[in-house]
Amino acid sequence: MQIKTLVLCAFFGGATVASAAPGDERVSVALYLAENAPPPTEASLAPEKLSHRLRQVFGFKHYELLKEETINLKSHWQQWVLPRKDFFIRLEPLPGEVPLLEYELYKDGFIVAKGKYRPGEGTPLFINGPDFKQGRLIFVLEPR
Repeated sequence: MQIKTLVLCAFFGGATVASAAPGDERVSVALYLAENAPPPTEASLAPEKLSHRLRQVFGFKHYELLKEETINLKSHWQQWVLPRKDFFIRLEPLPGEVPLLEYELYKDGFIVAKGKYRPGEGTPLFINGPDFKQGRLIFVLEPR
């Protein structure tokens, strides 16, 4: 039986990490399909700056946006992003003065990764998911 490891990658653009500005109350949660084969012409692709950063971390040539949702950090309710019934992420904003988001990544009904993310300008969180088709699924969390 082959065991696949899910890897979490935080990619920071500079040497210092800025904390979220007081007005930053939302986080974008996007699911991308990373592949080397060209995507369909009608596909929605990652913006060039994000695509460049994803290429640096994961090495794939193309990043097709499959799903995107926005999480309100002022909400006290947990929120779920369910791209597939066997792979999904639970997000819960934590109370406090500094925006903080707790996440749990599920594969086949089991928690395979969990952590906390403090959104800040230029500090997306990349979550490496399972292989899918000829590529890989990747969650990207970033402030909006």
